[in-house]
Amino acid sequence: MVLGYYLYKLPYSATYKLLKWFKRSLPVVFYCADLIDWEVFEPVQKYLEEIPIVTDNREVEDYFQKQNRRTYRLPCFPSAVIMCRHSYYKFPADEIIKIGMRHGPYHFKRLTRSENYNRFDIFLLSSQSDVAAARSIGVNNSLAVGFPKLDPVITIQNNPELLIPYKKRASIDDTKETILFTTTWFEEGMSAFYKWRNRVGELSERYNILITLHPKIPNQEHEYIQSTPGVFYISKERTLPYIIISDYCIGDTSSILAECSALNKPLITFRTEGGRRSLPEIDELLNKNPSLSGFNIT
Repeated sequence: MVLGYYLYKLPYSATYKLLKWFKRSLPVVFYCADLIDWEVFEPVQKYLEEIPIVTDNREVEDYFQKQNRRTYRLPCFPSAVIMCRHSYYKFPADEIIKIGMRHGPYHFKRLTRSENYNRFDIFLLSSQSDVAAARSIGVNNSLAVGFPKLDPVITIQNNPELLIPYKKRASIDDTKETILFTTTWFEEGMSAFYKWRNRVGELSERYNILITLHPKIPNQEHEYIQSTPGVFYISKERTLPYIIISDYCIGDTSSILAECSALNKPLITFRTEGGRRSLPEIDELLNKNPSLSGFNIT
């Protein structure tokens, strides 16, 4: 942990104790750094009393305020916080219960350091295989609960008319098959974005092309894709309806591959060996398992 964390922790913890003494601390909150976090947590929220939203993102704040939902800016002092990312350091008081959730249902890359998970009181994973992988690196607080982001699939499959607005926004031509392109971020050395970036528009004559990019990919690349003729860029919208609409998924090591696989979508993967977090068993899985890889493009 960086020095700044400990410098911040002292005044934060003192303020937290004071607010708790005067019974001014908040109850459980959900830290929403980006709207993709809400897509993961919303299926859980519907079974709970309304949980206040905490954010440091103006766009997220505006989104929830338009829905008349309780929203707070950081710094915030709750008794417990739920989050879909490793941002425990934004709530550094030891007394705060921290519950972590996953953005993706499966890791196609090496897990980060165990301390990134163990700083939570509990970290919710999607399967027993995930728990076993986490334990193998020293994570001692994980629990398999499934992946709630996929829960709305049943509702959508029973009510296909719910997909109509998404098809209209994407200008889906029902006479064409639909391909979803997705990619992880660059830092891990496992993104295949530049293998298709400049040519993806060429496919638009034969296919409906949908594209989603990892939020950490530089803004200029999001803008480039958004301005590419013949493709639909999935910006801050929900990705799940577009996965359902798609006939194929083309990607690299993005966790969306697992969502597509869960929905029986054929996958085309690019080889990205040599990444800092690559795993031989994942390369083998993508190479040999026909349920995960329809083709492999070198």
